[in-house]
Amino acid sequence: MEQTYFANLSIEEIGGELDSRVSEYYEQIRLNGRLRLWSRCHKHYYSLNKAGLHDASSIHRGGEQGELSIMRAAHFRNLLQHLIVLITQQRPTLDTRARDTSTKARMQAIFGKNVIEYYFRVKREETKMHDAAEGMVVYGEYYLELGWDKNAGTEVAADLDLGKAVRGGDVWVRGYEPINVIRPIRHTNGERRLPWYILKSYENKWELAAEFPERAEEIIGMSPETSDETNFYYSTGMSTDVDEDRIPVFTFYHEKTGACPTGRHAKFLNSDIVLFSNPLRAREVPVYPFIPSRQHGTSFGYSPSFDLVVVQEAIDLLYSTVLSNQAAFGVQNIWAPPGSNLNPVQLGGGLNLLESTQKPEAINLTQTPAEIFKFMQGLETLGETLSGVNSVARGQPEASLKSGSALAMVASQAVQFANGLQATMTMGIEDVGTAIINFIQDNAKVERIAAITGKNGRSVNKAYTGKDLEGVQRVICDQTNPMARTVSGRMQMATDLIQSQTLKDPRQYIQVVETGNLEPLIEDDRDRQNGIEAENEALRDGRPVRAIAIDNHKDHIDGHAALVSTPEDREDPELVQRVLDHIAEHVNALRTTDPALLSILGQQGIAPPPPPGAPTPGPQGQGAPQPNAKPQPGERPQPGEQMPAPPGAPENVAGAMPKLPQPPAA
Repeated sequence: MEQTYFANLSIEEIGGELDSRVSEYYEQIRLNGRLRLWSRCHKHYYSLNKAGLHDASSIHRGGEQGELSIMRAAHFRNLLQHLIVLITQQRPTLDTRARDTSTKARMQAIFGKNVIEYYFRVKREETKMHDAAEGMVVYGEYYLELGWDKNAGTEVAADLDLGKAVRGGDVWVRGYEPINVIRPIRHTNGERRLPWYILKSYENKWELAAEFPERAEEIIGMSPETSDETNFYYSTGMSTDVDEDRIPVFTFYHEKTGACPTGRHAKFLNSDIVLFSNPLRAREVPVYPFIPSRQHGTSFGYSPSFDLVVVQEAIDLLYSTVLSNQAAFGVQNIWAPPGSNLNPVQLGGGLNLLESTQKPEAINLTQTPAEIFKFMQGLETLGETLSGVNSVARGQPEASLKSGSALAMVASQAVQFANGLQATMTMGIEDVGTAIINFIQDNAKVERIAAITGKNGRSVNKAYTGKDLEGVQRVICDQTNPMARTVSGRMQMATDLIQSQTLKDPRQYIQVVETGNLEPLIEDDRDRQNGIEAENEALRDGRPVRAIAIDNHKDHIDGHAALVSTPEDREDPELVQRVLDHIAEHVNALRTTDPALLSILGQQGIAPPPPPGAPTPGPQGQGAPQPNAKPQPGERPQPGEQMPAPPGAPENVAGAMPKLPQPPAA
């Protein structure tokens, strides 16, 4: 019997295969304890009890008869929040790489940087990056899915047959906790991304029925999921009230591989309802993992939160022990032997005269052993050690740390510990940013508007299509200089730029101090350099190029001369002639342009060539000096001439050129 790879099954068969893989995945994470681990992390991060109630804001009663006072000290969340802040506090600086070295590609890459900044900042996709940082720290892994919604974006036309607007489409980004990402569990090749994923989401069945009207009756008949075993939110304390309109939906992606050359993209509700099944249209599976550390041999991630769960549970237990003891025995009890003739009324209040055969004694049951408090302190320190978030990073430095240098060194250790998490975030942001550009390149056929940063930081609206970004190859993420994130650091940067004469306008100084952004300082020079390189490409291709009066002629001459600087380039006589002719245009512009204009531009003109037969111009417009002629007072001597001696002075006095000995005649 011929066997078929599961991703190549027909639409009638693939639903049952994918549904069985979903069931197998949930069975495996129940058996290997991963589901319980995620549940405990979720519960302690949000301080939830088994009923889904928030425990950190109040004291609860526990025990068989309510004799225990349950208290939660949220060290777990505090430590993880510090880790999240360490890896998200610096806003990433996004850049793009051109597909090739052509000027057009480089210019498109510059525009692509503005587009990706627009998506991250204006359209707030960077909030999904923060969700990813939080998810990978709490659960050890998090996933972002990207897609193209043809019904999003601005309206471009009207469909009269369907009676609705036709839109240009736009990119969307959606996040997933690991419980909702079905994938191969065994994974030994060490790659960040897997060949296939099944993503579980919850959608409104009425919206889904409108999207797939041919299956509307089956979709509307679906019931919401109520299984505590397979629903992460229900099993970890979220409200168990079921939304009747939201049903689980599964999306399957398979990479383009040798076993599945066209890839696969399918959407299904169960084994019987497959909404669609198509080849993968995206360039790659649009699922991007954020995993700080992988558990080798598996596709599961690992986070410091896994080590902190048991520490938090131990701290909660000790806090509750102390609190229960204090709450139960905080009011003193009195002991007196039988026949003492004392009653509770006599013991109440103060300044009472007590008469009894024996002295009553107070029973002190509130004393808590000192070892408990020492152990609690040790657990808190252990949590800081395991998370890498030390006392300085938490704002509670030890008393022994007094100097600023010592505090800075300890604080830097926390940052260093978080470098691994930061590296994961950087790679994830680069992948997501590149995927956004790819989706726009492949799907944006009609013009859309983006608010981009123009000259001097001004925001301008610019229309573009995917074709305007075809020269962009990849998005690069660089972390912002920490110095630029403080006012004092930005002021120091501005001061250094003034001293180096980079800042020439007071408005530039203010901009650097306020934003720390140096891009506006270099954009004019960058544009001029790109212009020179564009002219070089035109000269190489034989297209016309002309010099104009306001060019920086020296820079243009230097830049064009580099075009024929190698022996290989000089073997093309037509190219050499085109370059020399164009350089001659710049030289002629330096001779003929108004000197006042050149002076304003910071350039120095050159004198026009003399008429044929005229003497070579000398200093101050004079004719060429005659042989043996002595310079007049106030004139600089020509090379080889002697300085004139002061009137009445001998020839060898100071100020005169000394006579050098002559070599002997041959």
